[in-house]
Amino acid sequence: MQARSLIDGMKYIAVEIKEARKALSRRVHLSQFRGDTVECPLCRTGLRRFRPVWKSYQRKMREYGADYPFDRLETFNAEGYSCPSCDASDRDRLYLIYIQKKLAAWPAGKRLRFVDFAPSRPLEQRLRRMPGLDYRTADLFRADVDERVDISDMPAYADGSVDGFICSHVLEHVIDDRKAMSELARILSPDGFGIVMVPLIRGIEETHEDPSIIDGPARWKAFGQDDHLRQYGRHDFLERLRAAGLRVDTLDEGYFGADVFHRAGISPSSVLYAVSRA
Repeated sequence: MQARSLIDGMKYIAVEIKEARKALSRRVHLSQFRGDTVECPLCRTGLRRFRPVWKSYQRKMREYGADYPFDRLETFNAEGYSCPSCDASDRDRLYLIYIQKKLAAWPAGKRLRFVDFAPSRPLEQRLRRMPGLDYRTADLFRADVDERVDISDMPAYADGSVDGFICSHVLEHVIDDRKAMSELARILSPDGFGIVMVPLIRGIEETHEDPSIIDGPARWKAFGQDDHLRQYGRHDFLERLRAAGLRVDTLDEGYFGADVFHRAGISPSSVLYAVSRA
C-alpha cells in the first residue's frame, strides 16, 4: 500500500510538471492567436482562431491506414481543436456550454453532485470553480483524481447518488462497456443528467469490435487508437445506452445554435449525447 502511494505520488508530480511546461508554452505563444473572431467558453479568452489538432495524431492515422479517416469523426474540429490559452478541446467547450445550461435550470439552493470520469484538465479546473457544483473526479489508473473507480463496478457510489456526470471517451477503453453503462444508469439520480461520448464516425451505424485484435498497429487501423477496444457505430451506441436504462437526447447545432457553435469553435457536425434515467 505504501509502495503504491509512493508510485502515485511520483506519477502526480510528473503530471504536474508536464502541465506546467505546457502552460508556459501556451503563454509564450498566445499572442499569435489573440483576437475577437472566436472565444473560449472556459477561459473567456478572445482569439483569432483555435489551434489545430496535433500533427502526430494525423500522422499515425495515415501510417497505420486507419479504416475510418479522422475527418469523418462526428464531434471533432481538427482545424480548431484546442484553446491556445487554456488548452480546452472542442469537446471541453461543448460540455461546459451544456453544463451551464443545466445548472441554470437546476433548483436554486440545491447542490449538484457531479462526477467527472477520466477528466480533462482544462474542464476540471473550470468546473471546480463553479458555484453550486459538488465536483469530483474519478479514474481507475490515474493518480491525479479524487477517487479510484472501476466504471464497470462502482460500489462506492450508492444508487441515485450522482446528479450529473461526464463519461467522455472512456467506454471504448472498457472491456465490459454494457456493464459500465448499467452502472452509470444505477448511480444517476432520478432528476440527474449525464454526458456520454465516444468516438463516432459519421455514416457508421454498427459497432466493430474484435477481442482478437490486440496488436497496437492493428488497433490503430481498426479502432482509431492503440488502446481502443472497439469502434462504435451510432445506432448501436444508442441502443446499448437505452438497454442499460438510460434515455438519450442527441443535441446538435440546432439545439445549441449555429452562432454558439461558431463562436466556441465547435464543428457543425458535432453532437452531444445527453442521458437521463429512462
